[in-house]
Amino acid sequence: MFDPATKPRIFASPPGVDFAEGLVAGLLARTADMTPTDLARVEIYVNTTRMQRRIRAVFDAGPARLLPRIRLITDLANDPVSLDLPPAVSPLRRRLELSQFVAKLLDQEPDLAPRAALYDLSDSLAKLMDEMQGEGVKPDVITGLDVTDQSGHWERALAFLKIITPFFDQQNEPPDKEARQRMVIETLAANWETEPPIHPILIAGSTGSRGATALFMQAVAKLPQGAIILPGFDFDLPDHVWDAMDDDLTAEDHPQFRFRRLMDLIGFGRNDVGEWSGQAPVHPARNALISLSLRPAPVTDQWLAEGPDLGDLHDATKGLTLVEAASPRAEAETIALRLRQAAKDGITAALISPDRMLTRQVTAALDRWDIKPDDSAGMPLALSPPGRFLRHVADLFGKPLTGEALLTLLKHPLCHSGRDDRGEHLRHTRDLELYLRRYGPPFPKPEDLLTWAKTGTERAGWAGWLAQLIAGLETAHGQTLSDHLDQHLTVATQLCAGPAADGSGGLWDEAAGREARKTCDNLIQVASAGGTMTARDYAALFGAVIAEGTVRDRDAGHPDILIWGTLEARVQGVDLTILGGMNDGVWPEAPPPDPWLNRVMRAKAGLLLPERRIGLSAHDYQQAVAGREVWITRAKRSADAETVPSRWVNRLTNLLKGLPKQNGPDALEAMRAEGGRWCAMAAALSTPENRVPAQPRPSPCPPIAARPGKLSVTQIKTLIRDPFAIYARNTLHLSPLDPLVPTADAPLRGTIVHGILERFIRSGHGANDKDALMQIAAEEFAAHCPWPTIRAQWMARMERSADQFLADEAERQTLATENKIEAFGEIFVAPSGVLLTCKADRIDLTDTGSALIYDYKTGAVPTKNQQLTFDKQLLLEAAMVELGAFESLGPMSVAGATFIGVNAAMKKVPAPLDDNPPNQVWGELEALFANWHDPKRGYTARLALFSKTDQSDYDHLSRYGEWGTSDDPDPQVLT
Repeated sequence: MFDPATKPRIFASPPGVDFAEGLVAGLLARTADMTPTDLARVEIYVNTTRMQRRIRAVFDAGPARLLPRIRLITDLANDPVSLDLPPAVSPLRRRLELSQFVAKLLDQEPDLAPRAALYDLSDSLAKLMDEMQGEGVKPDVITGLDVTDQSGHWERALAFLKIITPFFDQQNEPPDKEARQRMVIETLAANWETEPPIHPILIAGSTGSRGATALFMQAVAKLPQGAIILPGFDFDLPDHVWDAMDDDLTAEDHPQFRFRRLMDLIGFGRNDVGEWSGQAPVHPARNALISLSLRPAPVTDQWLAEGPDLGDLHDATKGLTLVEAASPRAEAETIALRLRQAAKDGITAALISPDRMLTRQVTAALDRWDIKPDDSAGMPLALSPPGRFLRHVADLFGKPLTGEALLTLLKHPLCHSGRDDRGEHLRHTRDLELYLRRYGPPFPKPEDLLTWAKTGTERAGWAGWLAQLIAGLETAHGQTLSDHLDQHLTVATQLCAGPAADGSGGLWDEAAGREARKTCDNLIQVASAGGTMTARDYAALFGAVIAEGTVRDRDAGHPDILIWGTLEARVQGVDLTILGGMNDGVWPEAPPPDPWLNRVMRAKAGLLLPERRIGLSAHDYQQAVAGREVWITRAKRSADAETVPSRWVNRLTNLLKGLPKQNGPDALEAMRAEGGRWCAMAAALSTPENRVPAQPRPSPCPPIAARPGKLSVTQIKTLIRDPFAIYARNTLHLSPLDPLVPTADAPLRGTIVHGILERFIRSGHGANDKDALMQIAAEEFAAHCPWPTIRAQWMARMERSADQFLADEAERQTLATENKIEAFGEIFVAPSGVLLTCKADRIDLTDTGSALIYDYKTGAVPTKNQQLTFDKQLLLEAAMVELGAFESLGPMSVAGATFIGVNAAMKKVPAPLDDNPPNQVWGELEALFANWHDPKRGYTARLALFSKTDQSDYDHLSRYGEWGTSDDPDPQVLT
């Protein structure tokens, strides 16, 4: 296919040429005089599966012919080139082996890193080892680095780096995939030195950024019929720029730097690179503009010298649009609108972005028109239904089961998917949720489920099935990885199958289920290398393994609306290319943190620099921006602050602004104007036409018969401050749903403290019985507060307040002859007929026949003024006592009433009985209830709350936020 030559055969395609089509066209042109079987002997090595498929698709377009062999460079790791090379070890097995060594090191030296970082450290070490093997860097090179100017961090890192040293011993350890890839390439190169193949071998589409790939390219370049075809080669870059890119530390982020490295490695010059197909780029003027804008930073002064040679920049920016949206959501909606137009026009369009959040938002926005794009990245397996379900099950082991975790599993679509009666399952789940919300416990056990089953009918079988599954989860601690997997998958499949059902329900169905099954099978195969681990370590390991999986369905998406990663920009051409998320830190992505080696140490060791990733992203950008029609989009603000444009966007806009004689500013303004037009259309599309008007401040006026006929003394404060809450609870009978996850909040502490003091007083303990008080406190907190840390904190607070409480209690006991605890009273209030009820914390009887009323407060104690105006609880209790509302007491005078603070301040606030005596309080209450029996009197929302920031349980019902506290209420007479 090639004539004899003394130099390496290096070809390239410029940016803007469909690489796959150009590759096939050039190959067919060079083999036109060859027999069909000669074409079939040609070997083409490419670096991605998508490029492999794309080249085959171009051949499939016809006419019919024998195809060349199209192989992946990465498949060389599995090439049986020599029987002396053992097969590569599974990457997952190697990771598990590393984790065992890391775990032992952390056990010996726990200060090195937290245990939670075990598998992250193992994964990072595995990636470093792959890189070292691919680049041909031995461990002694790393350990021999001069670190005299480094911090003590190196000593800690070195302890971990020593772990991977034994794995480089090829005699005792099977090679990793990267190591075997390099070994195969070295073996091939050695064999080709003596017996070079006579058939053509081509390497197409690779930049040679990895050491093993560059070594392979070097070997192919020496073959009699070998050739390299570079993608996106910048033929516009002058020789002096190529010559200046000789320093890794300053030029590696340039898009053409990898080609310069290949020149030095293989031994060719820039002028030795020929065009492979002769196909012209779509926009040569744009290529020249982009090439100049991407000059290395030290020579950007060449913009002024060479910028005038670009000519009229309207030609260079033709088909180029700059979208600067106000927010990420606006950016996504604008992109989706343009993709929808592309689908309508019947053209191919691709969104290229490394920002997966942006691509998901665009996918969601396209759903408005029932368009599902063909996303090459697919869905992360961990976010698929089987992935989520398996992760939830893995998190159950080795810790108390919470109601939230249990209900999360029961509500999952895969749970109980093996039977036809899933409706019954959901009904039981709903009933169980309501029971757990109301009665708890926070950590349900099997016996709690069986107790719940007795409260209804047809629950016993379902509850027994569930109780059996959750039994023993908390006790699953240290065991082998195989045992963890077996227990994990057994529980998961039984949950999916349902009661008395075989199989695994829908867990392994569909593409996501099959991928999850494959991942679990791979883990089972290498489980012997996992050793013994805790349940928490197993959950972390399983989550990390399943997070690496991806679910793809190539047939589900729209064939012409595509979402690609940046690497795929070099695969094929489309009619419309959208470069999304062009902000700094997104494109190019910020280099990931390296816990082992800094930039200088990497350069000394011969490893890849962080700028390599930036340079590859720049190369992908240079190819993508050379398409037929190109959009560059970015959001001017993120959720946190203003964003910074990508460095390449900055360079392009600054270059255009600096060339007014070439109409650069006008061209830039035209790009922005077109982007602004689409942004405006997207914003108009997202603005509802008939906006729902804001609701006024509600003040419903229900009929008298529907108004509350029974209130407690504690509800009078709510009636005064937030009448709408009384209407919602007592008239509409709407109660707030109890939280699914009980928390150790102030109401719970108040309930427990009331119970402690009630037991203490009922038991007849004296003021000197502190030990008895603390014993009762320990028992009550243990029974009602299942959180050990919070329980210890509350016990400490009780210990601090006990002395003051007992000192005050001594004085109270000298005044009392008898105690009434939790005394209940009720009385009708004339003329309204409302029944007023009360359960008093404590009423002490004195030897003079009068009563002393006490109420415990663990929170803020009401002040005198608050009691006079809003908080009438003690004043009303005093009036009820004097009117004989308490059957156990009969009518008697009240000598005093006091709020007792059981908190850090231990403050006592007496009720202002002198300023507001019981007869006056009762008269005011009768007048208040009489006013509420006015049919035109409305229950106004948030009438007199203490603070604007106070929250009501019914704010969402009253639609607070659509109105403010300064708005007048809108009475509505209801019938």
